[in-house]
Amino acid sequence: MSSIVLPPQIIHGDSLEALIKMESGIADLALIDPPYFDYKTGHRKDKDGKLSQSLVQQDRDSQLRTVQECIRILKDNRAFFFFTNWQEAWWFQERFSSFLRNEIVWDKGNWTAGDLEGSLGCKWEAIFLGGKGRWKLKDKRLNDIDGWDIPRVSTDRVHPTEKPVDLYVKIIELATEPGDLVIDPYLGSGASMEAAIRTGRNFLGWDIDEYYYKVCLERGERCQKKDRF
Repeated sequence: MSSIVLPPQIIHGDSLEALIKMESGIADLALIDPPYFDYKTGHRKDKDGKLSQSLVQQDRDSQLRTVQECIRILKDNRAFFFFTNWQEAWWFQERFSSFLRNEIVWDKGNWTAGDLEGSLGCKWEAIFLGGKGRWKLKDKRLNDIDGWDIPRVSTDRVHPTEKPVDLYVKIIELATEPGDLVIDPYLGSGASMEAAIRTGRNFLGWDIDEYYYKVCLERGERCQKKDRF
């Protein structure tokens, strides 16, 4: 474990291409939140303040390869967390079942709309905990339901699938120690980066979309200023 914490590294580009070239066994935690909808829900705000511009999508084979590479560059006895929903979970579980320890139920606090007359409102998403080797908890033991009721980001979002910083903080403190290296191949809004800064972890993340890369750069600068004062 290193006690040295450097400024977060944020890279504009394809994380899979970068991960393939990296050496094995260098990271302490992987936070993996890929685009997991079959349709294009990714949108940016237009001049009227609506989220309206499509995000870059990624096929399942590339997502699976990205997870595989994240596991490879993890040190032994380290963890990864994979975010998904009930529709998309099966193909991930099929490939990585031997690594999985838990399926966490993240209670988002409010329902999605969906079919108002023919389906139930969906209030949760899945987070899979995977362990490489003999990974052990770094914080007190929780169960997979209680304590995961963290409201989703519903106002002032900069990204359509933005996760709350508090959710990432909880995971980071559960799985790492100060000075550890956290990686995120799908940065999006940069919430995982902010959580790493708040908790005193090193951070490396990528986003292929130039707009969100710039959003993350700005967020990182703001967070570091707050952290210094």
